[in-house]
Amino acid sequence: MPTVAVISASGGAGKTTVALALAYYAAHTLADPRSVLIVDLDPTAGLTLRALGDSGYGDLCQQGKTLYHMDLDFDRGRRVDVEKYATRPGPAAKAISNVALLPPGEDDEGDLAARVEKWFLFGGRDRLAKLLKESQALERYSHVVIDTAPFFDVRYTVAAVAAADVAVVTLRPTVTEITRTIRMLRRLRSAGIEIKPLALFNYDPGRLVRETSTLRELGFKIPGRSSAHPDQKLRQLVERLTAEATPIKTVLQYKRELTDLEFPRTSSDKLDLIICPRGRRDLQTPKPTPTRMPRHLRRRVTTHPPHPTNKTQKTHLPP
Repeated sequence: MPTVAVISASGGAGKTTVALALAYYAAHTLADPRSVLIVDLDPTAGLTLRALGDSGYGDLCQQGKTLYHMDLDFDRGRRVDVEKYATRPGPAAKAISNVALLPPGEDDEGDLAARVEKWFLFGGRDRLAKLLKESQALERYSHVVIDTAPFFDVRYTVAAVAAADVAVVTLRPTVTEITRTIRMLRRLRSAGIEIKPLALFNYDPGRLVRETSTLRELGFKIPGRSSAHPDQKLRQLVERLTAEATPIKTVLQYKRELTDLEFPRTSSDKLDLIICPRGRRDLQTPKPTPTRMPRHLRRRVTTHPPHPTNKTQKTHLPP
């Protein structure tokens, strides 16, 4: 896995969670977890705040250990080394303790948002790619994961994808979100971005029942069963999406261990079960939660097979 940009058309699609999960997976399947770097390109610092908290992020901004300060130094003609600006969370984020993290950064003089605005004023959409190269990040780290702001501000998505070898777009299977995603990908292509991203559905199947039935009908792997009828309009949109992105056929289900604010502090064993069960032989993949039978069918289906008798028995199935 080289440089991966995680993007989304809407907020709340699990982009930051997926970026953290990718970094965790890479760190726990490599011989050296210290060869993984997370770049937090979101000026709101959502990923960094989840990993380090308010005080931790504030300390790094004061120390100048951020992407914002690295870009400032590079602009002033100074030699930049990613090791000077990145940090390792350590005990503050147990699950990614040895992963290098490059926060966005801000101070009284400005912030990353102002720097990105300056990049695009001078046509520098490749600025992040240049920073990663000049700071030796691409030489020091075999795996780089870039988290971004939602596509409402197109500049962060363009800068991230321009610096990446692979792009992963996260989304929920709703008409609005798929429509926005298709629109985003077409705008990226019109801007000269040629990468065809991977599309990852990330949501709670129990909350979007009809949407889940639609994805199952299209061959997506989601544990459990659906009783709802597929949505034909949604089906057509998913088929249109496949022309713009390559869908990952396994849906990433909502897991509290991944999506709540405590994700970086969760024990490694619990995360191994969810993200990379094959990474350790002593761990097993958790069994999917059994789907509850609809109430109107409970009396009509025999729970246990009938005892054998001499007479031929007929099995009555529900229509």
